[in-house]
Amino acid sequence: MQLSKIILAAAALAGVLATTAARAEEIRDVEERHAMYLDTTGKMHVITFNDTGHAMAMKYGRALDKGAIIYRNGGKFYLIEDRKMTNGQMLYSSMSSWTNDRLLLGHN
Repeated sequence: MQLSKIILAAAALAGVLATTAARAEEIRDVEERHAMYLDTTGKMHVITFNDTGHAMAMKYGRALDKGAIIYRNGGKFYLIEDRKMTNGQMLYSSMSSWTNDRLLLGHN
């Protein structure tokens, strides 16, 4: 997987890591020039980009629309982006039924 995809996926992961309400309150915002990096074992690292890293992210990365979800299954990471479904509803509008955890996401 390209580093830029991993960086974008890791940044999106910051919004969905909560498995309990208490843990959700511990999640920090990803600040400017910071990234969340998921290594091959699933461990998350917070890294700060210098000018070179910033330039690479801008050159090879792509912006995500209105947030994203990163899901891990079978040792692979999946990127889930909000989109209009065939029934006309947005995918994230049904997100509360996907988990038993209290969601604190600011999705629209």
